[in-house]
Amino acid sequence: MNKLLTTLAGIAFSLSTFAAGDCPSLSGEFTIGNSENADFATLTDASNALKCGGVSGPVTFLLEDGTYNERLVLSSVPGASAFNTISFESKSGNNAETVISYGSSDATVILNGTSYVSFENITIDHKTSTYGNCVRVDGKTNNLTFKGVVFEGVETTRAGANNAVVYFSSTAPKTDIVVEDCEINNGSAGIVKGGINGETMDTKTSITGTLFFNQYETGLALTNEDAPVITNNVVSTLTTHNGFRAINLDNVANNVIVSNNIVNAANGSYGLAMNNCSAQATSLGQINNNSIAVGGTSETYGIYLSGSSDNQVLNFNRVKLTINGQQSATQAYYRNAGTGNNINLMNNIFYDLNTGGYTIIGNTYKDFFNQLPAQSNPSLTVSSNGLMIEKVTPIK
Repeated sequence: MNKLLTTLAGIAFSLSTFAAGDCPSLSGEFTIGNSENADFATLTDASNALKCGGVSGPVTFLLEDGTYNERLVLSSVPGASAFNTISFESKSGNNAETVISYGSSDATVILNGTSYVSFENITIDHKTSTYGNCVRVDGKTNNLTFKGVVFEGVETTRAGANNAVVYFSSTAPKTDIVVEDCEINNGSAGIVKGGINGETMDTKTSITGTLFFNQYETGLALTNEDAPVITNNVVSTLTTHNGFRAINLDNVANNVIVSNNIVNAANGSYGLAMNNCSAQATSLGQINNNSIAVGGTSETYGIYLSGSSDNQVLNFNRVKLTINGQQSATQAYYRNAGTGNNINLMNNIFYDLNTGGYTIIGNTYKDFFNQLPAQSNPSLTVSSNGLMIEKVTPIK
């Protein structure tokens, strides 16, 4: 047994007994697991050591392969900083073999006011519960990273953030949040993140290279965000929820980037929905190179802009409404139901398997789709700005 474990072995870690300074502060690399050389037997032991002594340098917890049937709860860690970071990682690097699992309600991992913490190459499991989250983040938080993490949420037909797989509450600002190369399964939603309405927006949110699978209500929902980056993700679901939104952005400001994402929602309603998402005329939002397939029996939209969603560039997007979609004039691939000032369409392909589609090629067109006729109508006056509309023969 190593020196750290020997020192702490006789201590019953409890916040009611110890305060920061009663235990040695942590710095360096430590192992969690059942082996003879492990520093901590459980995640609870490790988290209590953090609460008791804090950190005096960068700390890495290496989790041995196995299932940890416990809930991890962290708050603000004394001494944590941009230099003194804290990481929970699989020792083997295999996220399928290192599992944190909690079967009761609430959440498997709860972070409240926790900053400078990362999770890498592990599985966080909450699927045996009836509701709740894999991860819930409360309080003022910054610099959280999830990389190579598999999130196994509850398979549910419930809606609402309380059943999201990863839930960032709107109780306080959250900055520098990174989700990279993860897999998010089940839940009412994959990620729900909401900044404080009417106050400082959340900033520096980056969600990249992540698979969202089998969500009921929405894949990814961001509210009150400043310039998030959403790239190279896949949203795939067979939900029967008529209002399903694969990517839902509400009150997102400035240079949002939504690029290289794939959406496949055979029974959904919205591929990408943006409400009150206004960038700057000198720094346009970038909606580029997304591939979106949406179907269902209700009104269906590939890309849907509403409210004051201004100053956006839509370039090289491919949108397809599947054959099950309802045939109606309101079933446009791109619908601007608000002001829609300075919407720039370039080289997009919008296609409807029911009625045929339109290939859109051009430079800039303001408020274009407010003038889009019913999709069964092949006629459309070509604008003098060089934009070209081509009717495509439907495929049945």
